Amino acid sequence: FGWGREKSGAMASYEEGKTRQPDREKFRERVSDPRERAKEDVFIEWLRGNGARFEEMVELRSYDDEVRGVHARREMGNEEIVMEIPLKCLITVEMGKETEVGRAVLEADLELDAPKHVFLMLFLLTDRRQGAGSRFAPYYEMLPRTLSNMPVFWREDELAALEGSYLLTQIEERKRAIANDYEAICGVFPSFRETATLEEFKWARMCVCSRNFGIVVNGVRTSALVPYADMLNHYRPRETKWTYDNARGAFTITALQAIKRGDQIYDSYGQKCNHRFLLNYGFAIEDNREPDGFCPNEVSVALSLRRDDPLVARKQLLWIRDGAVGAKRVRICAADNENFRAVLSLLRIIVADEDELERVLGQNPYGSYRTASDLHFPVGLRNETAALALLGQIAASMLAKYPRSRADDDANLKSRALPPFSNARHAVIHVRSEKIVLEHYVRFADVVATLAALPLGDAFDAALSDLFDSSPDNRHVASYCNSVLRQVKRLSPQIPPRATAPDATDDAAAARLGPIDLSAPTIV
Repeated sequence: FGWGREKSGAMASYEEGKTRQPDREKFRERVSDPRERAKEDVFIEWLRGNGARFEEMVELRSYDDEVRGVHARREMGNEEIVMEIPLKCLITVEMGKETEVGRAVLEADLELDAPKHVFLMLFLLTDRRQGAGSRFAPYYEMLPRTLSNMPVFWREDELAALEGSYLLTQIEERKRAIANDYEAICGVFPSFRETATLEEFKWARMCVCSRNFGIVVNGVRTSALVPYADMLNHYRPRETKWTYDNARGAFTITALQAIKRGDQIYDSYGQKCNHRFLLNYGFAIEDNREPDGFCPNEVSVALSLRRDDPLVARKQLLWIRDGAVGAKRVRICAADNENFRAVLSLLRIIVADEDELERVLGQNPYGSYRTASDLHFPVGLRNETAALALLGQIAASMLAKYPRSRADDDANLKSRALPPFSNARHAVIHVRSEKIVLEHYVRFADVVATLAALPLGDAFDAALSDLFDSSPDNRHVASYCNSVLRQVKRLSPQIPPRATAPDATDDAAAARLGPIDLSAPTIV
């Protein structure tokens, strides 16, 4: 059947990817700035004077404007402590609550977009106004001044590189959420406007968003800014672990493997999609795969019922049970997980004909399923192939929104035209990662249609075997066909014509959704 491999680079194996590590190689260039070195010396002396232990183990290096990393000064062994930062050097949520503005926010019981972040921000913004008089002044000098890598600060021409991506909407939502928090705080504490402008508040939000650690101090769960520890760059699988050690009274980072002298020491920011890395940390990962080959990159898909569907009123019975009205947005990656199954469930409702809907709703007076997202079993062969055909159409429609192809992205990333830490490069990495997921589902739908047309037996089994053997890229659709499609074909042995889904592309869903309400930010 010639299933082959998806387009180059889509889901290559982890071992293959280890031969090329662009997310580590970009740190090889070292930039020396005497002014930055002077600030680092003051910062290190401040930490040493407050009891931090790290200097014989690690050193800071700079790679670009506002880009630093932590390197080993000597060889380290597995389970060796890399650094200890005492509690007195940490800024915690509780410190923000004790400020005058923090107390006002607590008393007002404001509903904020990021409450824990806000209290860290309030301390940071109020305390740094003391200048050299603040005990954290050396740390404040080390914080990035512009955060120009964060998409909320990108220029219009930089944002244009994200055309076609739902991330543009999320960036606007983030800006609106920050502005709403700022206005709410100024509403209960008007003099806060003299402490920080909206732009400074936005800067603090992204500083805290990208640098805070969730820890437990003496039984109290909190978040904290941890000087020096927040300068470790991200890489997976993780090579270090961190915690607050109550016995030591310090935040510690410990090596999980041997580290050679001169090597960069990495933290893991967690298994995340590139949209979260870019929105919250200001970078995207070129090779964002786990050791088992799983890639967490996602794309946001909008699904809605067709208004011209004569069954729409009955379908709404399921559609609105989770409280959502109109289009539903679900983030899916190129793998079988809860979100993929939720999307498939919604698609089954969208394409259901009268007999199929009767089977879904007619099991008992209230229906067999709590919401439209709970239909985790096939309704029938016609319904299943139509649902997958619709998913393929939606993915193709979304791909058409990007002004450049993935081949263009690949060429740009391989060239020297995009500097390693540039916003332009991170934008290309992000949109490319979305295209890979969408291409996966275009192909997924095509493969399902091909196998659905084969009778169960030797031909089906041979095609499925070829699919499993062809490429790791095909394991998702192969597993689906082996379990779900095989089951529904056994129960519905007739071979359907190649399914054509109703007109319900992502464009149509977005049109029915209407203007986006930025006052209700997307949770990311």
